Amino acid sequence: MIPTGSRLLIGAAVLATVAAVLYGITQEGSLGTIGLSAAALALALVAGVNLYTRDADVSAMDTDAIPECAAARPAPRPSLCPLGAAIGATLVVVGLITYPVIFVFGIIALLATTAEWMLQAWSERASADASYNAALRGRLAHPLEFPILGAIAVGTLIYSFSRIMLFLSKTGGPAAFVIIAAFILLGAFLFAYRPSLRGGVIAAVIAIAAVGVVTGGIVAALEGERETHAHETTGDLAADGECDAVDETEADDNASQNVAAKANVTAEILLRSDGTLVARNEGLTGDQDMVIVTRNTPTNVLFENQSDEERRLVLDLGTRAEVDEATGDTVPDTEVPHQVCTTLVEDGGSQFLTFSISVPSELAESPYRFVVPGVDGAELEVVVP
Repeated sequence: MIPTGSRLLIGAAVLATVAAVLYGITQEGSLGTIGLSAAALALALVAGVNLYTRDADVSAMDTDAIPECAAARPAPRPSLCPLGAAIGATLVVVGLITYPVIFVFGIIALLATTAEWMLQAWSERASADASYNAALRGRLAHPLEFPILGAIAVGTLIYSFSRIMLFLSKTGGPAAFVIIAAFILLGAFLFAYRPSLRGGVIAAVIAIAAVGVVTGGIVAALEGERETHAHETTGDLAADGECDAVDETEADDNASQNVAAKANVTAEILLRSDGTLVARNEGLTGDQDMVIVTRNTPTNVLFENQSDEERRLVLDLGTRAEVDEATGDTVPDTEVPHQVCTTLVEDGGSQFLTFSISVPSELAESPYRFVVPGVDGAELEVVVP
């Protein structure tokens, strides 16, 4: 009696032979006939091998071989590795024509799932005992799987939570943080108060919460982060030519009024209570009416305000061409003040001013000078050799 598998292969070989003959008679050209003939020969070869081995069935008369045959072994458990490998291959193809990061994730997914698939297939054939095979696989794979999967899970939750917090408003973020923390505390209390709860219930609650956080993170990431107002700095004042402002600006809000004692300064500039501005250059004794600065060198000066009002120190370097903030190009036939300044310094406070001058004083269009807006006569000459 011919086994069922052999019957199917013999029928497929005969069908391919008939198709090759009909195609050769009714159609012009030999390419289709050759292809169908090759398929018929291949199917006939496989059918012959399968018929010779009787579909790899064990004879009912061979009682010793029955317990060792493949049909007597338990069926392998279902696996998601083929699905993971298919997803990884899809990401590789998509990443080749879109973004490199998708290609990288596809390679990682493809390699990981292929390795898992190979390990599972090997462990399931290690012996006839399914429990021993599962323990063998766990002994080899769990020391690597658990840390990696744990890191991926924790990283996903942290990233999702960060997207949610960045999406919420400045006041809504802390409120959401408090509410989520309260729910976590309440859940932990209930689990501890009712130890009779099944592990499946606890796992289901944790899984639902994790899915909710990840889903919220995905939605928040797609919506984008909230608009964050950039805090104005003295660099912005200088770029806009507004260092002469006497009133307090956003750049002056909560500005530091102290400088570390170890700071390296080229000169100390003091605004006296009588409105005079004097300098104490490094290496020189007494007060001077000028500051000597090395060309093309970052220079630090210390400004101390000894007057009764908040004042800022401004380094006036003449004028420069206006720069378009959108493109970064200079605007023709426009000029704005070229300045560097500190924030407003309160009475008794001090601040650093760092700058670098590339053009010598004698080649400058106008003299370099330190000034204090709002104080007439508070001026110091800056000499750049």
